[in-house]
Amino acid sequence: MGKLIIVKKILLVLTLTALIFACKKEDDKPNTNTTSTNTVEGCTDTIAINFLATATIDDGSCEYPPSALKLSIITVNSMPMTNNGSDWDIGILGSENPDVFYVLKEGDGDIVSSSSKDNIATFPILFTENLPYTINTLSKEYTIEIYDNDEILGVGENEFIGSCSFTPNELITTLSINDELNIINNGVDMTLDIEWLQ
Repeated sequence: MGKLIIVKKILLVLTLTALIFACKKEDDKPNTNTTSTNTVEGCTDTIAINFLATATIDDGSCEYPPSALKLSIITVNSMPMTNNGSDWDIGILGSENPDVFYVLKEGDGDIVSSSSKDNIATFPILFTENLPYTINTLSKEYTIEIYDNDEILGVGENEFIGSCSFTPNELITTLSINDELNIINNGVDMTLDIEWLQ
């Protein structure tokens, strides 16, 4: 019986030793097979026009809609040179070129910019007087009216030549930051030098 107890003790020790060595030791090396979070670069600002919902890192590419439009030059490329077949102006020596000026109206007709008269002989007519003008309400329609100045010392009336209209919000996606906008309406051809402002 004494041998049986010794054999049992030896078997117990061997079994415990086998169990201890059979257990795998934790590896000290970092696990290279872990799943990492993928990073996506892009615009993370929700008010930007190029917001990327899947972006996790802002890469500085955010673009914002313009908040204003700067009108720098109004160029009249052509316009009717007669008023229903009659000359705009008749002087001592016969017909004369019209004395043209512009009026920029906002929305319901509020005048926001205008020029003095310019006696024209050739096209294009460039207006820079009282420009640049910054348009801050992009949702309103703006109209540029062209007149022949016939008012002398408060007497007489200016003759309407024609007009062109635009609404800045409707142009945001079609024009670049610095651009020219060409508008043609009833014989009046205008080019506007514009710049979108942030």
